[in-house]
Amino acid sequence: MMKNKLKEAIESVGLSYRKEILKIVLANLILLLGTGAIYYFTKNIIYTIMLLIGLVVVNYMLLSRFADMKKTLAKKHENELITIITYFEVYIRNKNNVYQSFNLLIPYCSSWMKDKVETLLKEIDNDKSVQPFVNFANNFSQLSSHSLLLSIYQMVDQGENSHQLEQFDVIFDELARNRHKEMMEQKEKSLGNMSTFPLIGAGAITVTLTISIISVLGDLMNVI
Repeated sequence: MMKNKLKEAIESVGLSYRKEILKIVLANLILLLGTGAIYYFTKNIIYTIMLLIGLVVVNYMLLSRFADMKKTLAKKHENELITIITYFEVYIRNKNNVYQSFNLLIPYCSSWMKDKVETLLKEIDNDKSVQPFVNFANNFSQLSSHSLLLSIYQMVDQGENSHQLEQFDVIFDELARNRHKEMMEQKEKSLGNMSTFPLIGAGAITVTLTISIISVLGDLMNVI
């Protein structure tokens, strides 16, 4: 179960599961051999414990980065959705229908988005219901993305009239505002995290000095 979740997390960001696991295994092997060598030559249990704690931290960082990469990628896709829907609106206002407008978006899409748009168009060819639009919206985490795609489907169902365009504009503006707000909050959080780095550094130096003093005192006691 854990293996499947890890594999899914790695492959969802476009990385090779086999290669990433190999990197993690090699990193662990190097750190364990280094820990063993330091203990063998120094017989210092404190340094050994520090290295083992470092091993746990490194493993946590290696494994958690996939979830972070997935979140970053999801936000990137949501940003791209806002960009291509801006173009979509231009095409709709220039008297193209919904199908034509999505088709015209393809040259401006990333490879990921291109695949999703082409899948949407193929599904529309076979299914005239709302389902293809729901499936497309499921690629994005924001709830307003679903509302936006449903409003686009209503254009198919009821025509690209002024009322439908107005409803589409309201939902799209809300989506763009929410995304902009999230980006601002993320930037503020990032700046806030940066202010904690000096404290972490000071704490690490304090711990290192404390351990060094204890080690020196231990050596002195042995000499006495």
